[in-house]
Amino acid sequence: MRSLKILLLSAFMVLVSNTLSAQKMGIRAGVNLSTISGDYANSINQTGYYAGIYKEIPLVKSLLFIQPEIQYSSQGFSNDIADYKLDYITVPVLAKVYVVKLLSFETGPQFGFKINDKSDPNNPLIDPDFDFETFDPAWAFGASLNLPFGLSINSRFISSFNSVFKDANYNDQGKSQVFQVGAAFQF
Repeated sequence: MRSLKILLLSAFMVLVSNTLSAQKMGIRAGVNLSTISGDYANSINQTGYYAGIYKEIPLVKSLLFIQPEIQYSSQGFSNDIADYKLDYITVPVLAKVYVVKLLSFETGPQFGFKINDKSDPNNPLIDPDFDFETFDPAWAFGASLNLPFGLSINSRFISSFNSVFKDANYNDQGKSQVFQVGAAFQF
């Protein structure tokens, strides 16, 4: 828990610091379509949402940026037994490249910290000892269409490195996969 606090505090300090004059801050929000890999979940995606803040830190003027973010992300998956909802605070740290001013691509690690999980408590088929990992390391890939006045339309695919399940029987499956579509406003 201490390392989580240190990581979130560090990410927050990076986002709110104004040590470089060319930095731009922004907000982003949109829809998550999420599931998990493997046989445990069926092919129905859970719909959720994400919202957060970010900062672009220039490395090569008008071309390459580091983009740290902090966001809330509502994810989950379905199977024949129930729907499961997993809520995370995610901290992506992305490299962002502007191909042209109108189009940019981003990739990098994302660190997810589970803050909540929900399923149907009245469903007798759900194992009460069923538990999820609290840390979800992942890799993100995305693209943005950058419009005038700081507005952009973006999409991102995020895939976990590890299973979301604590149970060792599910280690080979259950990796979270999230597709995000949304908008951002930079100021």
